[in-house]
Amino acid sequence: MRAKTFHAVKLMRDLRDRLSQEMGQMTPDERVRFISQRAASTKLGKKLAEGDRDATQQADAADPPSAGG
Repeated sequence: MRAKTFHAVKLMRDLRDRLSQEMGQMTPDERVRFISQRAASTKLGKKLAEGDRDATQQADAADPPSAGG
């Protein structure tokens, strides 16, 4: 068996902890602005802001509707 070189669970926990620390003292409005600014700085966020239809379809595919609704 090969040794793991990438630990997805550890990465997600580290990211969650870092974001919790950064956003811990923010108001809900500040959190919305923070997340919006972060999203806008990503490649997908820029494409969505430009109205790129392919990017919108990719975002929809990445977040499928839940089975309950």
